[in-house]
Parts: sequence; structure tokens; C-alpha cells
Amino acid sequence: METTDTETAIATAKDVVAAVVQGDLNAANDAFDQVITAKREAGWETAKADFARTVFDVPEEEPEEEQPAEAPSEEEEK
Repeated sequence: METTDTETAIATAKDVVAAVVQGDLNAANDAFDQVITAKREAGWETAKADFARTVFDVPEEEPEEEQPAEAPSEEEEK
């Protein structure tokens, strides 16, 4: 069974907690760094995939919203 980045990050997060509980802050720091690195890499992969998917898309023009007619000012009514 293949593990995903999220599953790996969760297992590593458990390692951070276990290391802190055991009082091994150096191991906790190393595990935390691994969690952050995995999240950063996953974020970059997602950003690259989104960019590649949309780089040549023509943006859709949004319809202009109608501006409500302004009420006449008091001076104009007189």
C-alpha cells in the first residue's frame, strides 16, 4: 500500500509529539523539520500543477454589474 504525503506528515507529527513526551527535544525538532519540509514540498507540487493547468487559459470576462441609478439630490428636485 502506497502512503501519501499527508499520511507521512501525520506519522511524523505523531513522532514530534512522542519525542516531546519523552523529553527528547532534538528528535522532536528533527521530526518537526520533516513535517514542515513535507508540507512545503506538497504545497509547491500543488502550485506547479495549478500553474501548468491554467497557464494558457483565457480568463473569462465577468459581466459588468449594473450600477443602481442614483436618487436625485435635493437641489435637483427644486
